[in-house]
Amino acid sequence: MERPSRFRGPLGRGGKKGVARTPRIVRGRKEAEEICRAIERIPGVSSAALTLSPQGEILEVHLVGPPGRSPKRIVRDVESLLCAQFRIRIDYRKISLVQPRPEDALPASKRLRFISAMPRPGGPEVQVILQTAKGRFEGMARAEHKDGERGRALAAASATLQAVEKALGQAVVLKVDELQIVPAEDRQVCLAVVSAATTKGREQLSGTCIVNGDLLASASKAALDAINRRLPVWSMDEEGGEEKGALSRMVHV
Repeated sequence: MERPSRFRGPLGRGGKKGVARTPRIVRGRKEAEEICRAIERIPGVSSAALTLSPQGEILEVHLVGPPGRSPKRIVRDVESLLCAQFRIRIDYRKISLVQPRPEDALPASKRLRFISAMPRPGGPEVQVILQTAKGRFEGMARAEHKDGERGRALAAASATLQAVEKALGQAVVLKVDELQIVPAEDRQVCLAVVSAATTKGREQLSGTCIVNGDLLASASKAALDAINRRLPVWSMDEEGGEEKGALSRMVHV
């Protein structure tokens, strides 16, 4: 008689050799974000993203973290966490880890510095300027008058991502999914949720910035904070870093 698996529920028949099992399905964006946040609490992981099939099956787990900790140990920890906390079993070969080197975590030509975010004179647009070693990159987005202050902040975040796309010069499509001004004790915090579409799939990222008088600048910086940890990965993809090692090393264990 076959011994029943304790993972029979969401995992099917436990993954025994020769026995088919139904993959655990991630149900919606909220659960995907919960899984990523849990993975990011593992030592050696600073950022996590999932690539899902249309049905919600995890196809890939992408990790970014500082060098120092053993990649194999990190991947084992991710496997264990997914299995124990979420009852998800995943082949370790679907987990990839990027460990940027501190000295060149992002090429100088790609480092982004916020310059300004301001309404365009005489129009409803908001203009954002970012600086890199290659020069200045401008983004512009229209603010809807009916949305008032939030509309201008949303336009600033959108213009920021437009400038980032120009600075990267590669196929990363960025979009502001949500922007909120959240009260926190005696101050306000700008929260930006950004989606990024790349050749490896779509991921969602979030960033924050305390509002210190200039709402447009805070919205712009919140959008930059959302994508900051993914810039080394996107830049590596553009420069062929996986093959050339120009930015960081991609480890498949």
